[in-house]
Amino acid sequence: MAEMDIDQIKKIAHTISEFSHLNETDTWILLSLMENGKISKADLARMLEYKNGNSAAYHTRAMEEEGVISRYTIVPNWKKVGLATEFVILAETENEEQLLEIEKKHVIMADEYASSVGDVVVTPTISGCVILQDVYHCFGDKTMAIIIGRATSDQDAAVYCKNYLVVRYPDIKVSLLINKYRTISDFFIDKQALHKLKEIFQIKKAGETAETLEMLHGISSGK
Repeated sequence: MAEMDIDQIKKIAHTISEFSHLNETDTWILLSLMENGKISKADLARMLEYKNGNSAAYHTRAMEEEGVISRYTIVPNWKKVGLATEFVILAETENEEQLLEIEKKHVIMADEYASSVGDVVVTPTISGCVILQDVYHCFGDKTMAIIIGRATSDQDAAVYCKNYLVVRYPDIKVSLLINKYRTISDFFIDKQALHKLKEIFQIKKAGETAETLEMLHGISSGK
C-alpha cells in the first residue's frame, strides 16, 4: 500500500472530525498511524508543522489514555507467510435459539482454547491449517455468525467449513466465500489491487470519470 498524500489525509480527517468527538488534528494523527504505525513522532510533527515531536506525542498519549488507540500492531502479508487463501463463512440456523446454542458452544470452546493453548485459534487440516481472524455474531435482517480467516489453500478452507464446522455444530447451515480481490483493506484503498483491476476492466484514468465522485456526493446530500 502506497503512502497517502498529506493533503489527502487532511481532507479525510476534516470529513471524519465533523461527525466525531475527535478534533481534526487527532483524527489526522490517527489516520496517519493507521496507514503507517512505524511513523515517528518527529515525522508527525514535521507534517503537522509543529516545532518538535512533543506536541504530536501529547495527542497520541491522549488518544491512548481515552482508549481511542487500543493497541499497535502490524499487517502481515499472509500469502508470504503461507496462508494464501482468505475466506468468509456465513453460518445460519433455522431460528435464533439454535444460533444462541451454537454461540454458547463457541464461547465454551474459545475459553478452553485460550486457557490451554493461546489467543490465536489455529486448526490443523490434513494438508495445512486454518487460522481465524474474526468471528462475528450478527443480528439484523438475518441472524447469523460470520467467520473470517486465512487458510493454506482453498481446499483447506473448504475442509474447515464443510467438515470441521458442520461436524462440531450439526444444526448449522454454512456458505463458504473465497476472497479473490480486496479493493479496500483495513479502511484504506488498496492501490496495487486497484491498478491491476483497472487494467483487467480497461477503466480510464482517474479524473476522466468524475461522474463517480458526483454520484457519491449525491448520496450524502440525499439527491
